[in-house]
Amino acid sequence: MAREVRLQQVSGQTAIKFLEQLWNRDLSDYDPDGPLPEIDPLVGEHTIARGRASVRMYRDPLATANEWRARASEEKLSIRELIVEVTGRQPFVGAPLTVAESINTLVQADASDGFILVPHITPGGLDEFADTVVPLLQERGVFRTEYEGATLRDNLGLAGDRSAQVEVVAS
Repeated sequence: MAREVRLQQVSGQTAIKFLEQLWNRDLSDYDPDGPLPEIDPLVGEHTIARGRASVRMYRDPLATANEWRARASEEKLSIRELIVEVTGRQPFVGAPLTVAESINTLVQADASDGFILVPHITPGGLDEFADTVVPLLQERGVFRTEYEGATLRDNLGLAGDRSAQVEVVAS
């Protein structure tokens, strides 16, 4: 199920754009559901990402391309499937206890101080998460059971006069 969700998150166009960052060339004519390009990445100062907000992510593009080709060949992955695999985030999949243990492990290792649940990606799953996983996290002390303040401002420790006055002058 997690893999299917990730495939829905990464469009064909997104997969090609990501691949272009490594290959350093226009790959818009390639089928995102087809094989990786047989041509090698262009290496050098002039990158296709020039003028974009991206940063060169790979020290050795040829080595990375060869690793990706080997993986794609071995696992029979298309461009889009490979991009899903190499950019995959930490999936939390399983029974509530398994998910709570995975989250707790990351929090205890100081590998995370919070998580973002994305409703449009997990339709209908947020209620189940809140009802089953959150209580397990609260038992472990990694999710608060109550808030100190009455407002978000209070809970964020943002002191100050909340009753700022605004003067409206009619003209």
